[in-house]
Amino acid sequence: METTLTTLKKGVLHLIFLLPLSPLSHAEVVAEPDKQSHEVSQKEKYVVGHLNHPRVNSFYKPLIERAYRDIGIEIVFETVGGERGLHLLNEGMTDADVIRYDVVSQADNNIVIVPPALSHGASFLLCIRGAECNKDIIQNPDKAIAATTRFFINMRAKPGELNANIFEFDDFNHVIGLLLNGRFDYAIMPSDFSEKAIFGQSGIEYIPLVKHELVHVINKKHAHLVDDLSASIAKQLALLDTEETE
Repeated sequence: METTLTTLKKGVLHLIFLLPLSPLSHAEVVAEPDKQSHEVSQKEKYVVGHLNHPRVNSFYKPLIERAYRDIGIEIVFETVGGERGLHLLNEGMTDADVIRYDVVSQADNNIVIVPPALSHGASFLLCIRGAECNKDIIQNPDKAIAATTRFFINMRAKPGELNANIFEFDDFNHVIGLLLNGRFDYAIMPSDFSEKAIFGQSGIEYIPLVKHELVHVINKKHAHLVDDLSASIAKQLALLDTEETE
């Protein structure tokens, strides 16, 4: 069992996701960029936020960096949290975010989606080994579910619409720990479907609740970049498809 849990912990850390802070100046946001960031002047910095997450770091960040470089823009990556990152992007303190669920772009905010979708994902209900597992769990008032912040937004639901006891946590890894340590039998997590085999091997049942597109997003002040950036992202995705088929 210990080996199984260790394997699951490593694998589940590839899940995607996704507290507002007081306003910061643009200079404060980029004061300590990631070590791999390009050395450019303060005036030229184009700051792209991202979650500190293995799948984002290994796959989506390099893809986005190549797309921007292809249109002549060198970017600086800034590690941000789920809610904090969206706050900074909406206020224009960061310029873009590597990847988010499509639901983050709303008519009343400053967040613009750049097509095409980078991937497809879902909010998954995870059930620990042996626990009853079906979609009705989220409506059962006797069930407790650990979920990440923005759960209700991702689910397109209001708190009063679900009867289960939902406990939200901003830290993704904390939610995983609560599930694996037996504190909760259920969790709701976002994923890009890359972990299904790990769930199955570990005896964790999983049910997609709401499916989403995973997209690159920018602040609307950069809307003039959408066409060129969209074409560049499509090019990078096509190159990846070619590499996978060779």
